[in-house]
Amino acid sequence: MTKQEVVSKVRKLFELAKSSNENEAALAAAKARELLSRHNMAYADVPPEEIRNSLDVCEAFVDAGSVLRNWIKGLIIHVSHAFECQAMVRRRRGLRPLLSFIGTKTDAEVAASTFRFLAEELTDLSDKALPSLKRQHRGWNTAALRYAYLGGAVVRIGERLQESTDRIKAEEENVCKDLVLAKERMIHDYMRRTFGTVRREYGRTRAVSARAFQQGYMDAEKIDIGSDGDRERIGNEALTA
Repeated sequence: MTKQEVVSKVRKLFELAKSSNENEAALAAAKARELLSRHNMAYADVPPEEIRNSLDVCEAFVDAGSVLRNWIKGLIIHVSHAFECQAMVRRRRGLRPLLSFIGTKTDAEVAASTFRFLAEELTDLSDKALPSLKRQHRGWNTAALRYAYLGGAVVRIGERLQESTDRIKAEEENVCKDLVLAKERMIHDYMRRTFGTVRREYGRTRAVSARAFQQGYMDAEKIDIGSDGDRERIGNEALTA
């Protein structure tokens, strides 16, 4: 399976999930990770030097809005970890911040697609929950309730993404360790050459509604990662679409 075929199939996964219902979101993300793993496993018997010569590190850019909220930063971290990328935020005077995922071409493009899709699904989920939250939380403004709700939802999405990808990543390390090490080194070298000194960016501390946070955490279960059978079903639909 070529890099172009992997990215094309991932895009089909997200289109299928978008056209059915919100429960397919993280399920599609998990299946995307499995497709990517199959692509990576093809390097199992390739010599390390040949692996390095056959891979390119690039950046896949996404528009995350004019203000990077804490929930967006959290989602960036979870997705970059799941797809073996590094995430970079460029702060530009007078311009919107520029977010990119840095990794091999396939990893970075799939990570960017996953981020866009999950961010949209989480926003839709919060829009549906807000009317009820506002009735239950007199005195809280809409922005604060949305902030708390999405914070809780991203925590749970992160947990579920990790559960679904750790096994796959462990298999990759066992079967094609040279690929894993080569990618880590190439990403490190790319960032050193391109950016020099990089500083960490932390979210701002603020008071949130614990009930809205918990509601978001629970509602994130609606974005169901699904069983192995579910992942196989949506994957087969994507492959034949």
